[in-house]
Amino acid sequence: MNIQTFQLFCYVKEEGSISAAAKKAYLSQPAVTKKIRQLEEHYSTLLFDREHSSIVLTPAGERLYYHAKNIVKEYEQSVENIEELRGIHTQTLKIGSSYTLGEYILPEIISAFQQDYPALQIQLSISNTPAVLADLEEENIDLAFVEGNVQNPQLNKKVIASDHIVLIVSPKHPWAKKKHIVPRDLLSERMVKRERTSASRQIVEDHLSEKIDLSQIESTLELSTTQAIKSAVQSGLGYGYVSRLAVRQELQAGLLCEVDVSGVHIQRPLWVTSRVQRFAKESIAQFSDYVQHYLQEHSIIYS
Repeated sequence: MNIQTFQLFCYVKEEGSISAAAKKAYLSQPAVTKKIRQLEEHYSTLLFDREHSSIVLTPAGERLYYHAKNIVKEYEQSVENIEELRGIHTQTLKIGSSYTLGEYILPEIISAFQQDYPALQIQLSISNTPAVLADLEEENIDLAFVEGNVQNPQLNKKVIASDHIVLIVSPKHPWAKKKHIVPRDLLSERMVKRERTSASRQIVEDHLSEKIDLSQIESTLELSTTQAIKSAVQSGLGYGYVSRLAVRQELQAGLLCEVDVSGVHIQRPLWVTSRVQRFAKESIAQFSDYVQHYLQEHSIIYS
């Protein structure tokens, strides 16, 4: 039984059909069907339930998928490790990032990094912190950059910087001309905030709840991205809390204003995290160190 057969089996499960798996593998449908039958003959059991219109794994198929996925990943990692040892620099580094770092910081750093290391291919995916950490734990990515807490003790983690979450308003908002406001002022205006699963929203609510009863805020607007919050606030729909990193350009251009709230200072760590591996890619440590040094040298992170 070869690696390709296990890979095709995984494709069928993940793509939902033999035809989709064949397309992904650049093979004909009969060729994939033959490989799946060979796999079933090898294990002397059915791996897919043929009575359903869609692809459904049997209990044996579910167990084999777990092992097949690991076999394929171990093989891919072995190829990369040996190529690295031989000096063949064709590695791909898969990075996951939460929205703030992924949308506003990492693209700039990746561009600079690839000028120094053009042979290393980087893939960046962006999601919220829980989804990024899940991808890391499931070995879909090599390295994660996230805000908030990293609670899994089985992950390597390091604080690379600190981030400030600030209150922003439109330049036309009455607060824009004030030196500061007090927490109770927040109750009478519309708050524009992220979705419930957002790590950013959680840390903001944790801090504000020490000063005010959040249930007394008269009006709220829930949006799914920081960019949407920025646009809504700039349009005068209310105030919002966002990372200062995400509004650097708007603050400098006068498109948004930062407002100080007496007694409320929200700061959070920015983490780089990876799985514990015996033979980790050299590029994992190389890129994470590069990001930390870049942030410090270019004064992107404010104290």
